[in-house]
Amino acid sequence: MALADYIGKYWTGAEVMYGVIIAMTFTSVLRGYPAVFEIVITKVVFAALFCCIAWGIADGLFYFWERGYIIRRENKIIRFSQSAQENESALSLIGEELDDTILRNIPPENRLLLYQKLVQFLSGVESREKISPHEAMTIILGTFILSAGAGLIVVIPFFVIHDVEQALLLSNALGILLLFGVGYFRALDRNVLPRVLYGFVSSLIGIFIAGITVVLGG
Repeated sequence: MALADYIGKYWTGAEVMYGVIIAMTFTSVLRGYPAVFEIVITKVVFAALFCCIAWGIADGLFYFWERGYIIRRENKIIRFSQSAQENESALSLIGEELDDTILRNIPPENRLLLYQKLVQFLSGVESREKISPHEAMTIILGTFILSAGAGLIVVIPFFVIHDVEQALLLSNALGILLLFGVGYFRALDRNVLPRVLYGFVSSLIGIFIAGITVVLGG
């Protein structure tokens, strides 16, 4: 299974955006200093990359923790559904899970009928297995690769171009392109134009967040 199967398409794209924003926040401090010492550039670039790596690993651990929590909660609902005395508890937990989804658009009385039907179906299924080592590695390694990979793409110009201003220009262009790509592929619409517009919006949002972070001293 792909990482998106565990954490969702939205958050998979968000990991790339986080990496880009973190790296651009670090590299932006080099703007206006074309004669900065090589050792300073190296420290800034590696700090950006290591921060992206740390972020990817930390996020992976949180997603792993969350998935374990979700599995335990689902097993609890299944267990309650299998007991006639605990059916009300099962309905309550199902409501907590689903009331804040698209089902909020259904009148409460109709939702209750749906939840009662779900309890009937769940009473005949087995509990879910705990998260496997393979799933854990997919989640943690996947977020690490996305965040660190995005950060690496943003900082790599500083390793191959000696002119700081030119390296920063290419770095920012690559970061914006990554933000655009995330928006494009994450768009719900299948037509090209809406996807392109969503890509531009994602780029603008990412640039805005990075700018705010720089201004606030992040």
